[in-house]
Amino acid sequence: MSQPPEATPPSPPPPPEPPEGAAFGASQPEAPQFEAPQPEYPAAPPQFPPPPGPPPPYPWQPRQPAQPSKTISILALVFGGAAVLFALIPVAGIFLGGMFGVAAIVLGILGIFKSHRLFAIIGIALAVVGLIIAVVVTVATGRAVEEFVEDFPTTYGDEDTGDDDATEDDGERKQDQVVDGTDPAAPLPAGTVVDTGNWQVAVSDVTPDDTEELLKDEFNLPPEEGFQFYRFHVEATYVGPSSGIAWLDLYFGAYIDSTVYTEPCGYLAEDLAAAPEVYPDGTASGDVCVVVPTEGADAALITIEDASATFERFFLATG
Repeated sequence: MSQPPEATPPSPPPPPEPPEGAAFGASQPEAPQFEAPQPEYPAAPPQFPPPPGPPPPYPWQPRQPAQPSKTISILALVFGGAAVLFALIPVAGIFLGGMFGVAAIVLGILGIFKSHRLFAIIGIALAVVGLIIAVVVTVATGRAVEEFVEDFPTTYGDEDTGDDDATEDDGERKQDQVVDGTDPAAPLPAGTVVDTGNWQVAVSDVTPDDTEELLKDEFNLPPEEGFQFYRFHVEATYVGPSSGIAWLDLYFGAYIDSTVYTEPCGYLAEDLAAAPEVYPDGTASGDVCVVVPTEGADAALITIEDASATFERFFLATG
């Protein structure tokens, strides 16, 4: 079997022919040069200054305690001052001054522990002074009114000049005194309806010694030794212009040996003080009782005064 002929390698291509007119060995034109494209990178970020460092540490300082509020102490001071001012008002001062005084004392005590101590102490001091003034003014006013009521001046006719003409009118003056009833030496007869100006007062059921009966009530205290309870019934008809309250307008007492006794006995089942307000022609009724000395009680005169009218005192016989 014949073998195939060996394959011959291909011959290389001939070199390129130089262009015409070019001498041998002359320089050849350079081939165009191309630059490889460079990859594009993002622009560098803007440069910022570095952040400031932490502040320097401050030296440690102890915490200051909170200052207490002055409100409570200031209120105590204000209420204490109000207590002093209101205490100067008669009668009403004991209520208004007392109310502000108690409030100032309570607030002052709280202020000593929880607020401004100096203001609190001043408020308490003013409150105490106000309470003392209120008590003194009220007691003084009560005594002054009592003395005024008991010692209200009365005049009984013309003064005796010593002339003989004065004796001629003596009988007529005594008769006027009997009808008028303002002289204890010539009182109104028992059973007389006393016209005080705004009231017409009738007295009945006089009991010179009702001590045993009134002491049956456990709320009543016995009178002092040598004294007893003098009790009587009152029918008072109002004849004034508007309205009246008997126990406020009328003052009752018992006249014994040149002294008028007005101290009340105590609780009464039908007390005149419980009578309501009445209008013209209205009648208030109830009992009145005063403490009198046992000696001379049977001959006592009943005294009646009308505070809503002239405040004139009338004397009424009881037997």
